[in-house]
Parts: sequence; C-alpha cells; structure tokens
Amino acid sequence: MNELTLVYPDAATTIFNLHDYRVMGAETLSFGQRRIHIESTIESGCPGCGVIGTRRHSGRQQRVKDIPIAGPVEVVWAKRRLFCDESSCTRKTFSEATLEVPARARCTSRLRNALVRAVIDSGRAVTETATAHGVSWWLVQKALTAAATKLPNIDLLRPRMLGIDEHRFRSVRFFKDPETSLWKRIEPWMTTIVDLDTGQILGVVDGRDHTGVGAWLIKRPLEWRLGVQERRH
Repeated sequence: MNELTLVYPDAATTIFNLHDYRVMGAETLSFGQRRIHIESTIESGCPGCGVIGTRRHSGRQQRVKDIPIAGPVEVVWAKRRLFCDESSCTRKTFSEATLEVPARARCTSRLRNALVRAVIDSGRAVTETATAHGVSWWLVQKALTAAATKLPNIDLLRPRMLGIDEHRFRSVRFFKDPETSLWKRIEPWMTTIVDLDTGQILGVVDGRDHTGVGAWLIKRPLEWRLGVQERRH
C-alpha cells in the first residue's frame, strides 16, 4: 500500500522547479521514493499548423524521468491530448509538448543536460553516470551523441588542453564484403574530443586509435593546434 503525503502546491513547485509545469501533488511510496504529479502550465500548438489547442480531447498519465531531488523521484505528467480546430489542417488531435519534455521524449531536458555534464565536466564513465541517475546506459549515450551533433564552429575556439576518451556504443558486428564475400569484424568504437577547461565537446571520430584523432587534428587551423598545450604529469 502506497503512503500518500500531502504537499502544498506552491512549496512543491519551489522545490521541484520544472519550468512550464505545476505540481499537483506528491506521494511517498512504500520503499521511500517519491512520486510527483505535474501538469503543464503553458499552451500547446498543433505541430502541423501551429494553431493553439484549447479543447481537450483526452488525457493520459505519462511517466517522465527527471533529475534526483533530495533522492530519486518518479514524475507523472497528466498529459492532455487536444483538438486542432484549424479546418484546413490534416491533424485532428495532438499531444501537449514543452521545451522540457518535447514530443516523444521520455525524460526532461534538464536530466539530459545533467547526464552530459556528469560525463564531460566530472569525467565520469557513462556506466557510472547511468547508475548514479537511475537511467539506462543507452539514455546517457544518446544524450552525449545529441550534444555532439550541436557543435559550435570549433575552429573559432582556442582550447588549451584536450581530453580524449573512447566509447563503445554497441556490440561487435560482422559485415560481409559484397566484393570479396569475406566477413569483416566491425569494432563499434568512437572517440570523443573535449576542451578540458570548459567541457565543450569539440569532435567525435570513428575508432579508438590515433588514426581518427590525427586526421581530425590535422584539419584544424595551425594557430588552433599551436595553442594546445602539452599536459605533463
């Protein structure tokens, strides 16, 4: 039997502090973990035409993973499905979405950001980060991959020291060469290059040896490469 704990909405919102959401209540489960019930506080537009939905079609309870708040929490979003009242739009209904929980997302954006910071800023392994946050290895790796695809113009940056780390992103695969009909072993490794001062991801290359990293470095401007200092232990 779950133990219900009453929470004042204003106080809970201050503690939980998830942008564009309001806390409706909270429960303390039998094993000590808390379950927080939330609802969106902003209007949602139809992804097809952009018209704001005002009429409720239906609703469902969606579980959303979020950062630990004084211990692990389970977040349940009372998510609405709305009618699209634009007659020329092919979509008749659509579900709510926010910047914190975009369409089809199952975790908050702040959790994704926390996972990336834990790996890059703190230098923690992907497996360790996943265990500490109570999420899967795949979610952490997916967050890192998404961060890597949003790189700035790295040639305009001036990093002093580089961090290089390798990651195995799936199991070993075998590929049959169509020309030779021979099977080749594919090692699913990639190497991430970061700025040690800021934690900014600078690049991701295939493989785990010097070949990919060397090819990446040689593409950087000479002034960029000369600015990188050698770190001595």
